[in-house]
Amino acid sequence: MLADCAVDIAVNRAYTHQVAWEADRPETDRKTLHAKASTAKLAASEAAGRVIDRCVQIFGGRGYDRSYPVERMYRELRVDRIWEGTSEIQRLIIANELIKRGTRALALPTS
Repeated sequence: MLADCAVDIAVNRAYTHQVAWEADRPETDRKTLHAKASTAKLAASEAAGRVIDRCVQIFGGRGYDRSYPVERMYRELRVDRIWEGTSEIQRLIIANELIKRGTRALALPTS
């Protein structure tokens, strides 16, 4: 479970850095960037849910004990996904861009 958590974190960190790098480039299409940012947010928030679920499972019954930080993270993670825009809204943004531009809208840059 720890390895799965590490993979989820590493992959989402790398993709977030990729999108941030693209955002810094002046030639980046802002509409596709918006879809890529939504992809990064959706993937990271879903991965965070999987990671914290695994952490609670690793802690067992203590995962629900308020004296452990994992309990607070578990509680707050659900709220964080709602505050920044629900996962369903992110899915709509991504789907609309795919409908308009196809899969190339989410492709990595070639240069």
